[in-house]
Amino acid sequence: MKTMKYFIVALSLLALFASGCAGENELAKSAKKDDKKLLQKAEDLYARKKYVKALAILDKIRYTTSVVADDAHLLTAKVYIGQHEYELAVSELKWLLGQYPNSDKLQEGAFLLGEAYRLAAPRAELDQEYTQKALAAYQDFLDRYPTSDFADSANARIAICRAKLAHKIYLSAELYYKLHQDSAAVIYINNLRSEYSDTKWKFWADYLEALVRIRQGNKIAAKTLLKDVLANNPEDKLRKKAEKKLKKI
Repeated sequence: MKTMKYFIVALSLLALFASGCAGENELAKSAKKDDKKLLQKAEDLYARKKYVKALAILDKIRYTTSVVADDAHLLTAKVYIGQHEYELAVSELKWLLGQYPNSDKLQEGAFLLGEAYRLAAPRAELDQEYTQKALAAYQDFLDRYPTSDFADSANARIAICRAKLAHKIYLSAELYYKLHQDSAAVIYINNLRSEYSDTKWKFWADYLEALVRIRQGNKIAAKTLLKDVLANNPEDKLRKKAEKKLKKI
């Protein structure tokens, strides 16, 4: 008789446990569904550039155990980029990359990290720390995901960053030329050629050196440089300047 009572109690407990598990599963499913709805609403707001409202919703999801928390971090970074808050975007993307190593959002997040750094960089004559960081981020992305759909874009952005760094060196060389410090100008010119010969600023450096040589009285060297600019440089503005200067020699 006691055995039967124990059996009935056990069955009752088992039924309660199963009921509880089922209830928890239903709650989990409901929470997952609700979070996905919130994410979709935030995405819709982001698409309409309603950034503040989108962030208010994303704040409810980001630092939780939600299955869409990684999506929320990525979208938050996109919102920050849309708001030109690039340093906040960098922070958000670093959190995503560090905390969600198995997320399917890592590729896009790694690419956007380069974007955030690149967009944070000021104009060429100012400090280019962020441009250097952007280059490193894009290269790291390509090393990790060489066949990614973002690979071509990353390579294009690398070219943009390299051109900006070359432009900065050119501006320094040009400044020294204007100050009549020709030796310093030539050092920067040669540095530009050495590091960034694949950019258009290589030809601008050649043109600037031609000006230096003209001032030094070395017309032969100047003509050689100007002719090289005319033969190889595709930029109309620089070609016109080189043609005009060559005629005056």
